[in-house]
Amino acid sequence: MFRTAYLIIIACCFLPSAHAAEDRNLPKLGDHTSGIVSLEQEHELGQQFLQSLRAQVPTISDPVLQDYLEHLIYRLALHSQLQDRRLELVIIDNDQLNAFAAPGGIVGVNDGLFQYADTENELSAILAHELAHLSQRHFARQNEAGRQASIPSLAGLLAGIVLMATTGSDAGIAAMSAGQALSQSQMLRFSRAWETEADRIGIDTLANADMDPRAMAYMFERLARVTRFQGDEIPEFLLTHPVTKDRISDSYNQVRNYPKKEFPTSLDFQLMRARTIVHLSRSVQDAILRMKEGMKDPDPVKSAASQYGLVLALTESEQTDEALRNLRSLEVTYPGKIAFTIAEANAHSRAERYDKANEILASALRISPNNYPLTMAYAQTLLKSGDAAEAEKLLVPMTTRRPSDVDLWYLLAETYGLANNIVGVHEARAEYFVLVGNLDQAITQLGYALPLVKDSFQKTARIRARIEEIHKMRQRQEDGL
Repeated sequence: MFRTAYLIIIACCFLPSAHAAEDRNLPKLGDHTSGIVSLEQEHELGQQFLQSLRAQVPTISDPVLQDYLEHLIYRLALHSQLQDRRLELVIIDNDQLNAFAAPGGIVGVNDGLFQYADTENELSAILAHELAHLSQRHFARQNEAGRQASIPSLAGLLAGIVLMATTGSDAGIAAMSAGQALSQSQMLRFSRAWETEADRIGIDTLANADMDPRAMAYMFERLARVTRFQGDEIPEFLLTHPVTKDRISDSYNQVRNYPKKEFPTSLDFQLMRARTIVHLSRSVQDAILRMKEGMKDPDPVKSAASQYGLVLALTESEQTDEALRNLRSLEVTYPGKIAFTIAEANAHSRAERYDKANEILASALRISPNNYPLTMAYAQTLLKSGDAAEAEKLLVPMTTRRPSDVDLWYLLAETYGLANNIVGVHEARAEYFVLVGNLDQAITQLGYALPLVKDSFQKTARIRARIEEIHKMRQRQEDGL
């Protein structure tokens, strides 16, 4: 029951609004839209959906990629119309083209999206579009429009859209067909108005963030070509965000008055693109061949990114010495690049030179204290070298800065186990289970911890208070908020 409810909640953000074309202004607290669903209610809905999503779909545990996308999204959010900038990013391990936004600031990205965007501006165009859906609060507006439709008819449609967004399965398409009580012409008209609004505001966001506003049209043209070449196998994103000639034309028309300027190739984007391509390759040998071919690119930045991808693939195939030889020239050309530092440490770690890996990461952290990907990489190499106590010192403070990081809590639970901190294991596991929506297991884990701290009033009180908080979370879920 709860799983279905979560699917319905999130899919609301995809359902087009009848008022999207007419109401161009951001809804304010206190207006009729906010009276139906407040920003705080949307945030809570988003957190419940995120828990369900993490539990149901494979996600990427990659702090380097996570850090890059978080910084890019927050850069765009800073120049968007978002009022509530509490954003949560989830990266789905799927090679298909897809990205989506959910009420409460949830932004989902398939790592396959990097295979379709050619520049950081094009990737940012998709993200800016999704942030526009959030800033215009399409979920709350749809709740208002939804009074005109029956809940059962919406349930099948909404669940189907979510299934396609997360799995691309035929079940999602079947659910859409079964639940489409509203006429197709009406849905199409609403969808175009809704998407037009997000396009317009997304383009403004790009321009305000000093990024290429024309990238929206460029990306649409790229996606249109994908549709032509793939025939009936339309990517998930295009099922919920159909690209038409009019839409491309409208995007170009909107940016006519923006001055044209050159935007340099982003090294960070190209590095992440190479990183995801290596991850998604059918085999490590395929990745090596593709990266070697990419190194012939006349653009020196793209060539360097392919060389970085080659380093990753060689490390994966245990060719660590060759990986390090390729990495040295990159580090000379681009000194201080954290992605290269982590790649170097990982190569040494793969060769079981843990002391060298730890030395590299410790030195980098002294220059960039509290850096998220460096901290996670260092903690992992410390664990491999048998120093769980030092890893614990790194990770515990990070949980204050990133309390909703599911990978962080998972690694901390492992660290506590190796450090023989059994109470810590149960508490970290409890937080992990909260984040993936398994509240019963979270309560069970804390129940295991209670007898172990019976001699400490403060620890007992802390654990009991957390158990009570989780009980309240579960009750809100059962009550439908």
